[in-house]
Amino acid sequence: MQIKKTSTTNSNNIIQPLEIEENCFGVYFKGKFIFDNLAKACTGSSLAWNHSEIFEDEKYTYLSLYLKGKDISSFSSNPELLFAYRDLLESQKKAAITAKVDLSEMCFLDILPDHLLKKWFSERDDAMRNAARRVARPSDYEILHKIHVLVSKISKNKLKVNNSLESIRYDIFGSATGRLSTKRGSYPILSINKQERANIQPQNDMFLELDLNGAEIRTLLSLCGKEQPDYDIHEFNKNVAARDLVTRQEVKARFFAWLYNPEAKDYSLEKLYNKNIYKKYYKNGQIETPFGRKLEVDERKALNYLTQSTTSDIVLESAYKIMKFLKDKKSFVAFTMHDSVVLDFCKEEHYLVKEIKDIFETNMFGKFLSTVNIGKNYGNLKEIKI
Repeated sequence: MQIKKTSTTNSNNIIQPLEIEENCFGVYFKGKFIFDNLAKACTGSSLAWNHSEIFEDEKYTYLSLYLKGKDISSFSSNPELLFAYRDLLESQKKAAITAKVDLSEMCFLDILPDHLLKKWFSERDDAMRNAARRVARPSDYEILHKIHVLVSKISKNKLKVNNSLESIRYDIFGSATGRLSTKRGSYPILSINKQERANIQPQNDMFLELDLNGAEIRTLLSLCGKEQPDYDIHEFNKNVAARDLVTRQEVKARFFAWLYNPEAKDYSLEKLYNKNIYKKYYKNGQIETPFGRKLEVDERKALNYLTQSTTSDIVLESAYKIMKFLKDKKSFVAFTMHDSVVLDFCKEEHYLVKEIKDIFETNMFGKFLSTVNIGKNYGNLKEIKI
């Protein structure tokens, strides 16, 4: 984390959304709780702790992303007091649950004493202002902002699993490369097996999955300055560099065996792909990706980190763009899974599919080919031609 001496933002006016709990809508701003006319009330500040549905995200900077998962208490002038108020709030919540208070239709903060809430948010505000003064905007803020807004939106969309509603809560700081993981208490979308996928059903008419073809390979090809083929990347590799192999699977296996073994040599593949391209991005034990991420990594794994991180950010940036495109539509981004984005899709919006596919395929490097699959549940998707 880069520490700065002075702030370029107004650190005295930080907006704290009350959405630290479900069903709580409002903000804490300038020492007050505000629940009505929020946009007007927050005029004069573009700095918020995190994203809320009440914000137009392009107009705000989210301070929590500067800390990259670090606890705000480390910036508190009195961390013991902050911890004490947090513990009091937790005990109040446990007491409400023990008393069988139904929190599903009310804001948990409504049952807490006003003086306790005011002190808790005031102490947090003090810590946030300290952080705003001391921590510099990270080089990867732009992509973190987009991913943060995306996963915040996904967490609000309920996922239907075996006729019950689940929430997906991604952790954007849970992996070394920036790939998403899931938080404790989230539906484990990233680790479900193929049988369990059939239990996931859309709220609209179908799931529509967009899946990049050979995503990491295409990323490496672009990093090497080569043009993208407009057909299957493994067939491309076979035609250009592996004509001695018969099946697509053999070509795929040969490529990855070569790619992630630093000692492996394959002169045919090396006519297309430069495994030393990582050196352009590697300095002092860090890879700096095209998205501005700075990843601590041993040189032996540097190429792996570069391609995985860049590919992940390509997919997540595209998912963010699709989410924005679908604003005010019935269809929405249900979740993202590795190199794919899954939409909960309304069939009457079928006319949007071609444009959505184009948004998904277009990135900073040009266009990456993708496939489109649809189905009545996530376990039974079939490819369609667009």
